[in-house]
Amino acid sequence: MLNKERFSSKRGVALSFIMPKKIFLFSSILIAMALYLSGCVNFEQKTVLKQDGSGSMTVHYWTKMSNLKSSTELGGFSFDEAKAKSNYSSSNTDVKSVKLEDKLDDSTRHATVELTFKNINDINSAKGFEKIKASWKEGKDGMDFSYTVPKDTSNAKNMGSDDIVLNYEFDFPAEVLKTNGRKDGQKVVYEKKLSDLKNDLEMTATVKNEGKKCGLFGMEFPLLALAGMMMFSVRLRRKK
Repeated sequence: MLNKERFSSKRGVALSFIMPKKIFLFSSILIAMALYLSGCVNFEQKTVLKQDGSGSMTVHYWTKMSNLKSSTELGGFSFDEAKAKSNYSSSNTDVKSVKLEDKLDDSTRHATVELTFKNINDINSAKGFEKIKASWKEGKDGMDFSYTVPKDTSNAKNMGSDDIVLNYEFDFPAEVLKTNGRKDGQKVVYEKKLSDLKNDLEMTATVKNEGKKCGLFGMEFPLLALAGMMMFSVRLRRKK
């Protein structure tokens, strides 16, 4: 009887030692899965920028439907129409439309947000852009533009991060003089992967400053004034 009690006691101690380990292992797996899934969202952004800093933007992101079985949220991205609109709305931005679409050919769910903004410098006033640093200002050689996406080392190191798309396109109001992206006319394109976010993603360009046109108070005004004087002189001669 005593031996049975000792065996039972030892078994209880062993189980009490093993169970926390199993719970810890299970929790670790869940955390790892959560981190992995948070980095499974592909992202594309197309921006049209005007001279005054205002413009429009199309934000498109997508993931596998299987990643959204238990929630419409994934890694800060929402696949719920109302929540997606809220994420990109602010005093500086106006969301025009939100479109959700399932593509059965590759089992992916897509969200497309169309919006306008008053000032690219204040784009991070919307929750969906809160980590973004954007700048559009007059520089030495033209208008200097920068758009920085902060590094995300945890997701950048995830398995499969080389397959996750991270693309940006900026359509500028004038000729692009220099950039660290791929120039396509007045557009600059960046085709990246999630794995590139091991460091900050800094996108820069210098654009010709079309705001320095002379207008009526530059070269055109003297020419118009001279033409007016000549017409007035001709009329005086005819009267004589």
